[in-house]
Amino acid sequence: MLIGLTGGYCAGKNAAAAMLEARGWKTVDVDGLGHEAIELAHGAIVERFGASVVGPDGRLDRRAIARIVFADPRALADQEAIVHPIAIRLTDERIAAVQAEAAAAGRESLVCVNAALLHRAPQASACAAIVQLRAPLWARLRRARARDGAGAREALRRIGRQRGFGRALRAALPPGLPILPLRNDRGLEELERGLEVCLSAIEEIRKRRDGIAGA
Repeated sequence: MLIGLTGGYCAGKNAAAAMLEARGWKTVDVDGLGHEAIELAHGAIVERFGASVVGPDGRLDRRAIARIVFADPRALADQEAIVHPIAIRLTDERIAAVQAEAAAAGRESLVCVNAALLHRAPQASACAAIVQLRAPLWARLRRARARDGAGAREALRRIGRQRGFGRALRAALPPGLPILPLRNDRGLEELERGLEVCLSAIEEIRKRRDGIAGA
């Protein structure tokens, strides 16, 4: 089974991903693969943005790249055109590897695609369900400061870039594909309970799918 996990900046999707891992799911971190894709696209990135994005160790300086692309929509589009195809390929490879490992062991694969921009990943359409993390603004601002050291202005800027995320997600998915909301504003225990509710719904989806397939 393949599911998606998404949510806005500091909504808590990585905490939910860790809980899924503890329950036997294998998570594919698309955002992390994006970092790997940037390194694989080293030559194309330097050609587009210049030597200023290369750090003293010869590796790409992601913060330098971020300063450029988030100040210039055209630069951001160029960076995404370079990196996204590689990240998509890496995602497909990781999913296939997990599925092959499960098949070799004679068990069902449980794969979760964890991506902030899941609506832009073609793998989203193949998911049986999407778990969407939601958290109020005050909680996200608090996490942004604790996790990233981001002040309110910077955190609001990052959150603002994701405006319309929910509509984009619904528009990108096939009709009827369930989006399961998961609130994250009352601590980890409450998040665990909410995740269990989502997993129960996903199990019902699996049963209906298998029932249809076996009919």
